[in-house]
Amino acid sequence: MSLDSQKFSLLAAGASGALYAVCSFFVVLFPELSAKLMGWLFHLTNAAAVFGDQRVTLTGFIGGLAEVVIYMFVASWLFAWVFNKSVK
Repeated sequence: MSLDSQKFSLLAAGASGALYAVCSFFVVLFPELSAKLMGWLFHLTNAAAVFGDQRVTLTGFIGGLAEVVIYMFVASWLFAWVFNKSVK
């Protein structure tokens, strides 16, 4: 069994982009809770000192979305390539 690298990468990139959009929407709606959750994730004692008063902007959202989609496409394509080589 082998993976179709193109399809796998596109699906992974699309799913990551959708998850990024949902996360960004959550941050817009609940900025304080989002900072607190991120602080817990990174074991911070004062998340506000690290994240400050940062907000999601349209430019930041589009730039971040592009990064997530491109990085995930490349990473999943490499994963599929390695997987396909390993099952031969």
